[in-house]
Amino acid sequence: MGTVATTEKRHSHASDKLHFPRANLQTITTLGKGEFGEVLLSKAKGIEENEAESVVLVKSLQSRDEQLQSDFRREAEMFAKLSHPNVVRLLGLCREVDPHYMILEYYDLGDLKQFLKISKSKDDKVKSQPISTKTKVSICAQVARGMEHLSNHRFVHKDLAARNCLISSQRRIKVSSLSLSKDVYNSEYYHYRQAWIPLRWLPTESVFEDDYSTKSDVWAFGVLMWEVFSLGEMPHSKLSDDDVLEGLKMGKLKLPAPDGCPSKIYKLMVRCWAPGLKERPSFTDIVHALGDQPPDSKV
Repeated sequence: MGTVATTEKRHSHASDKLHFPRANLQTITTLGKGEFGEVLLSKAKGIEENEAESVVLVKSLQSRDEQLQSDFRREAEMFAKLSHPNVVRLLGLCREVDPHYMILEYYDLGDLKQFLKISKSKDDKVKSQPISTKTKVSICAQVARGMEHLSNHRFVHKDLAARNCLISSQRRIKVSSLSLSKDVYNSEYYHYRQAWIPLRWLPTESVFEDDYSTKSDVWAFGVLMWEVFSLGEMPHSKLSDDDVLEGLKMGKLKLPAPDGCPSKIYKLMVRCWAPGLKERPSFTDIVHALGDQPPDSKV
């Protein structure tokens, strides 16, 4: 996640308030490896005012790389400044010893990608529940509202995808940044010019010019909508990474309409993938477009 730089002084003041004693954290399990180090699911004692214990997400910084350390601080600063029901909250920081920890909110059903895939599972052991069109639209609208909040604060996510959103059993959604790129979602990242990038979620300008903006987040949001309506399919699953790169270069990459996807919704996806930045809608436009959907519209 990228953001704007801020002064050291303000940064240290905010982190004092967020200091959380490591002794009050108990690891439940390791979810995987992210760009900074291990991502853990933990129990935190007394981190939420009215709860004795909360299940939280812990991102650890296990790298000596200066750029990664700076990115880690930036991400923590960003979450500390944001306050929106559809964006994950930063609950605390542990920085007295290495590795440093960032403690973030967690939702009981985990990441949205898993939820979508389980919903169409044929496995009897898994309790799969079909997701209605109304719920799919609600999921997309909630992500759009979270992203509108980020863009209003001039923050750029850079890795918006179903795998980076959390979902609760009440179908509430929060935009997060798990970025479990090293193992769990290895196939969703591509090694290009010394970096792991979410190639199938990025527009031409991000891949070839390293240009990330709210408008590249809008492109990724179009792909996320497609993921929701295709129940967690891999975008361009029939194409190799090289084919996707080639398609981006030629400006010929477009995902097909998922089965049963309302045409209005698909048209909105296609607008998100406009080659020109100015042609792509803003997150405010998207919030309005999704809010105007009649609840059971099949159009």
